[in-house]
Amino acid sequence: MLITMLGIASIVIGFFCIATAFVAVMRKKPVWIPVTLGITSLIFVTVVPVTLAIFFAAQTPS
Repeated sequence: MLITMLGIASIVIGFFCIATAFVAVMRKKPVWIPVTLGITSLIFVTVVPVTLAIFFAAQTPS
């Protein structure tokens, strides 16, 4: 249950980063801000949930 909640929280943080990057582009902030937020969102939306699913949630109980 904890692993599932961490995965959901990670995806929520990732989508928050995507939305913030969009706002930064629309407000013509320096380029490094949306790029950094985009890379961060990629990590939070893909890498963290997949890692949690493969290495923790899919373990067989022994």
